[in-house]
Amino acid sequence: MGGGKGPEQRLGPAPDTLVTAGPWLRYQNTEGGLWRGSVLFLTREAGSGGTGGGSALLPSLTVVDGFRDGDEAVSPEERAQLSPVKLDTADGWAFWRFDLEFRLTPFQRSVQYQVESGGSSGPTYTFWLPAIDQPMHFGYYSCNGFSSNVKPNAPERQDATYLWRDLLAVHAAFPMHALVGGGDQLYNDLVFKQEGSPALAAWGEIEDYDQKIKTEWSPAMQDEVTRAYLNNYITCFMVPEVHQAFAGIPQIMMWDDHDIVDGWGSYDPDVQACPVMQNTFKVARRFYLLFQHHTTDEFNAKAKEFLLNDGSDFHYLKYMGPQVVLLGVDMRSQRSKERILPQSTYDLLERTVAALPEGPQHIVVLCGCPLIFPAIPTAESILGGVSWMVKHSPTMRRLFRKTGLLDRYDQPEILDDLVDGWAADIHTEERVQFIHLLQKFSTDKHLRVTILSGDAHVGGVGRLYSRPKIKNLADDPLYMPQIISSAIMNGPPGHNIVRMLLRTNFAGNVDSRTRQKMVRTFYPNHPRTDKLVNARNWCDISLVAPPFSPPTVPSDPDFGGLRFVLRVENAFKRMGRAEETYTVIAPRHPQAARAMVATGSLGQKNGVKIDAAVAVAAVSVAARPEVELPAAPGLGVTAQRVS
Repeated sequence: MGGGKGPEQRLGPAPDTLVTAGPWLRYQNTEGGLWRGSVLFLTREAGSGGTGGGSALLPSLTVVDGFRDGDEAVSPEERAQLSPVKLDTADGWAFWRFDLEFRLTPFQRSVQYQVESGGSSGPTYTFWLPAIDQPMHFGYYSCNGFSSNVKPNAPERQDATYLWRDLLAVHAAFPMHALVGGGDQLYNDLVFKQEGSPALAAWGEIEDYDQKIKTEWSPAMQDEVTRAYLNNYITCFMVPEVHQAFAGIPQIMMWDDHDIVDGWGSYDPDVQACPVMQNTFKVARRFYLLFQHHTTDEFNAKAKEFLLNDGSDFHYLKYMGPQVVLLGVDMRSQRSKERILPQSTYDLLERTVAALPEGPQHIVVLCGCPLIFPAIPTAESILGGVSWMVKHSPTMRRLFRKTGLLDRYDQPEILDDLVDGWAADIHTEERVQFIHLLQKFSTDKHLRVTILSGDAHVGGVGRLYSRPKIKNLADDPLYMPQIISSAIMNGPPGHNIVRMLLRTNFAGNVDSRTRQKMVRTFYPNHPRTDKLVNARNWCDISLVAPPFSPPTVPSDPDFGGLRFVLRVENAFKRMGRAEETYTVIAPRHPQAARAMVATGSLGQKNGVKIDAAVAVAAVSVAARPEVELPAAPGLGVTAQRVS
C-alpha cells in the first residue's frame, strides 16, 4: 500500500562498491527436534567489477555450536566448516546457499558463524536456538522502505532505522529465535522509474492504451529490470541495522505488492496480463525466491520447502516451538483484481491444518493486507467509473493524465490501494470465505487463530467474535484477534487521513454467527485515533509462560496465551527506544489442553548443563500425519514439572 511515484531513498551501500553481500540467515522449520535453516551469501564473479575486483573462489562457512563457559576452549566437534550450493548468477553476482541443521537440546543455546571468501574472513555473527520444548520468542515487521509521498524532511526519513535499533536492543536483552517479515521487505517501485529501468519508464509514458498493453518485452527491459531488482535488494538488505538483524536473527518472509511492484494483482486483467507486466513479475519472483527464501525453482524441485511445490505459489507452515504454528499465506502469486486466492488455495490450506498433529495451541496466520479495516464508502465505485472512462475515451484519458490522477497503468492513482485490501467491495464474498476457513481451523483443531497483518502503515488491533457475543472472549471459540503492525520504516499517513478512516469504521456483522470490530487499543494516549495509530511500529511476540512472563500456573487466565506487544515510535519525542507499547494476549482456545509442561532445570540433567527453566503448554504425542507436514518439535520428549 502507498504511493510509488518517486525513487526510494537509498540507505544502504551501492552494489558496485561491494565485492560480497550478506550473509543473511533464514529459518526453514523444526521437525522432530531438528532445526533447519540456511545462510545466503553473494560474491562477485571473477572479472565482474566491484571495488577490489572479483573472486571466483568458493566461499566457506564456519559454524561454532557448543554450550560452554566463556573461558572454555572450542572443541573440534563443536566447529564445522560448510561448503555452499551455487543457486544462481545474475549481473556478475553469484548466489551461494549454506544449509544449516542443528539438533535441539534441553537448553537454549547460541551458535556463531563466519563466512570466508577470497581469502578473507567476515565478521562473526551469533544467533539463538530455542530449547527443544521452548516456545519461540519472535518478532514481526512490515513495510521496510519508503513511499515517495514521505517528505524528505519527515522525521521518519531523518532516522529511517530508529525502530530497527529498537528491535536489535530487544534482541540483545532477550534473544529472538526468529523474525517474520510480513510483506514489503523492500520497495521495488523504482523499477518503473528512470533510475530503475529507462525502458519501463518509457513504456509507462505511452499514451495509447492499446499500444501500451500490446508492447512486447525487449532485451533492454530484461537487462535493466534484472539489474534494478538485484541492486535494490542488495542495497536495502545491506542497510547496516537491517543487515545486522537479517544476519543475526533467522528470517521468515512473505511478500506483498511492493516486493513486486505497487498494487500487483489489483490492476485490470488486460494490464496485469500484458507482456511487460508479466515479465516484470517473473524477474521480481526470481529475486524474491533468491533473497527471501534462499532458493530457486530448480533447487526447490528437490528441497520442497513450501506447502505446494509446483511453483504456482509459496505458502508455508512453520513451527515456532511446539505450541505455535505460523501459516504463511501467499496472497500475491495468483492474485487477480477479482480474487485474492484461488479456490485451490483454500482447499490446500484446509487440508494442511486438518493434518496437524496434536500439540499446537495457536496458529498465527500471515495476511498481508488487514482482514478487518475501515473502508471508504462509494470511493471504489467512483474511481472504478473513472477507470472505465479513461480506458474507452482517449479524450478523457488525456484530461485525467494532465491532472496527475492516473498512474503509469492509466488507472486512477489510488484505485489499486482501495481494491487491494480485503475490505474492498469487490472482495466481500471471498473475505467471508476466508473468515470461514479460519473459523474451521478453530472449531476443528481447537486452535486459537490470530491474524497478523501489515501493509497499511498504521498500527491497530481488530477482532472477530461470536454473535451473540460471549462475555469472556477467552471462552469464545470464534474469537480471533487481528494485529496490524506497519510500518517499521515507512512513514505513516497523516493524522487527518486516519481520523477520516475511523469515521467510516463501526462494529458490524460478518454473517449470522460472527461480528467484527476495531478495538480502542490506543486510548487514552491517542484519543482521536484510538483504533489506528499513525506511527511506525513493530510487534514482539512470545508465549505467556516462563521465561517470557512472571511465574504462572495453568489455572491463570492468560497462561499459555500468545502475547503480541506493539512497540510504537513517537517520532516527535524520541527516547532512544520505542516510546509506547501496547499488549494484546490471544488466549488459548477454550477446548485446548490445560496441563503444564516444563523443560530445563537448575543445574545438571543426565550430565548435561541446563540454563533457564521454561514453562510451556502441554504437547501430546500423536502419530505423524500421512500428508507431507513437519512433525511437532519435541514430540515424545519426557517433560517434568520443575518444583
